[in-house]
Amino acid sequence: MIQAQIDLLLQYMAARSDELVRGKEEYFARTGGEVHEEDRCYEQRMQAFFNWFLFDRKLADGSTPVELYLREKGAELPGKEKDVLLGCTQSRLSLYEYRGRRGFFSRPGKGQVRVRDAITGEDYDVTERRQMHGLEVTDLFEARLVPLARTFLFSSSFTYHPREMNRVIRRELKRRKKAGSIDAREFCWELERMALQQEHFKNVSIDAIYNFDTPFLSKRPRAEEQQQGG
Repeated sequence: MIQAQIDLLLQYMAARSDELVRGKEEYFARTGGEVHEEDRCYEQRMQAFFNWFLFDRKLADGSTPVELYLREKGAELPGKEKDVLLGCTQSRLSLYEYRGRRGFFSRPGKGQVRVRDAITGEDYDVTERRQMHGLEVTDLFEARLVPLARTFLFSSSFTYHPREMNRVIRRELKRRKKAGSIDAREFCWELERMALQQEHFKNVSIDAIYNFDTPFLSKRPRAEEQQQGG
């Protein structure tokens, strides 16, 4: 369902091609570099960019593209389509743990799956009638949830991380929670950089890439970088 809204908003923003170009440069600079059509992760990375650009990135007037569209075109929209776009203005990107149909006191409703925000610990029941192939309970993945009525929908942006790195990622989350609050988007973007490095450096150990203490391609260990920064 969300893909139709993304296509609509991209068409609406086509006249502002300069904003798209600047946004693309900003996004890929923060998430590890640009991707190309021959890259296996090309479609996934472009969807992540479109979601950020349309739902999160502020234009000159302080509005996001979806907010601007609603302000200019909202009165003309059918109720359900407008509700979905309003939900897009409140979407939440985070790292989620797949819980499937599990629930201690209650189970997700028919046609729903449960996910747990790995950063906040909150559970969400997501209306998703497709089978989420390849995911097992406790797997971690990045996604964007869009609230609609009393449920949530997945947007079109997903980033999956190697199952064998779950323990490493969870340990880092625990360490950062003890140190203070975690910026969900910044943490997701850090993981996106690692996922892209894994794609581009097949001959490098996955443990070297998903390494928070000594980030791959960084000249200094994290502790040294923090000392240099303050």
